[in-house]
Amino acid sequence: MLNQNYKERIINSINIFCKNINCSSCGGTYSFQTFTCEYCGSFNETLKKSYESISSLIPNLNKDNIDKEITLYLYKLINSSDIFNHALKQFDLTKDTKNIIKELETKVEYNDLDVKLLECIFSSDIFLDVDNVLRDVILRNVILRKNNLSKELIEKVINHLVLSDTRKISKDSRFYVRDLGDKVEGSAFYYYVYLDREVMDNFYDKGDISIFYVLPHEMMHTYRTYLESKGMVSSIYDVLALKEMLLREYNQDIYFNDKNYIKNLHECEANVFSYYAGTNYLRSLGFEIREESALKLSGVINNDLTRLDNPLREIEGELVNINDLFADFIKDKITLFHKYPQLHYEFKEEDGCIVYKSKNELVDEMIFQNKDTNMEEFYLSLIKNANDRESIKDKNDTLKS
Repeated sequence: MLNQNYKERIINSINIFCKNINCSSCGGTYSFQTFTCEYCGSFNETLKKSYESISSLIPNLNKDNIDKEITLYLYKLINSSDIFNHALKQFDLTKDTKNIIKELETKVEYNDLDVKLLECIFSSDIFLDVDNVLRDVILRNVILRKNNLSKELIEKVINHLVLSDTRKISKDSRFYVRDLGDKVEGSAFYYYVYLDREVMDNFYDKGDISIFYVLPHEMMHTYRTYLESKGMVSSIYDVLALKEMLLREYNQDIYFNDKNYIKNLHECEANVFSYYAGTNYLRSLGFEIREESALKLSGVINNDLTRLDNPLREIEGELVNINDLFADFIKDKITLFHKYPQLHYEFKEEDGCIVYKSKNELVDEMIFQNKDTNMEEFYLSLIKNANDRESIKDKNDTLKS
């Protein structure tokens, strides 16, 4: 077997290599001939030294002297870059890694070597797709208080839980545990998910399951950010939620107001998603949650899991409709209108202003939706709203005459 000094050298070199694989200045890739970024031309001395160290150490490896820990780090290496694939072709690293993980899945308690293996697995994004069962076993044990892993490692396991989903929508997703302040259990900013330190501590110290409702709530916010950034629409709710998001950027009372906050569409959506995702995940771990507990933990208002389309908000003591407020808000914001293509379904630019499309225009557009059921339902909602507006206008015009 390899001596300890050798192991430490190769593990350290692999960690350094993987951390420096992309240019910190522009995110580009390096040439392994010159170790300069192929995009911005910057030179990486650290990457060069780690590459040279790994290259000098690999020839000493063979099937008889690499242990489980080295196997995992070599797997991490070849999945970070293919530069060493030829040198390591004698090893079946993927198969051996899967076998190591399967063996860890059967453990009731972990010895020192097991902990080192877990540290490698849960400290690397490389393993996001290959060890969900192992992750779930560990989290189940924490709930049952049958766990001998450190809080730091459990935090990395939770990080894996979050990133395994949020990385599917953005490579920029991140997870942090922070002191968020009174009554704030979690937060989301673009593709960053934050968990309050107390929630993490309560999970580790007491097996408190509220963490599994806080996290999907915040993760839903990141998904909503993704949908809005891509201009994706599948229902009238998507447009209404976007309107509220844009409005609150200009008038915080629409959001940071107790009466409005609980009605905010992004919050209602996140609560409902939290209810289903949290309950289903706990059920998959073998825990049945009482309905009233699931509703309370997810924050669903009045036990209502269906309403996500309430357009009424209270501003300075008056009840206002988001749709009316937004139509007035957007009329002179042409640049903002063109930034969000999902607004183009309901509005159009006309004579330098942003105005509603007519009912007839919407009917004509719906015909060309290729029988997409979701879009047909979406257009029918827009058409109904347009018909209501035009009926009110006709009635008012008649009264004036």
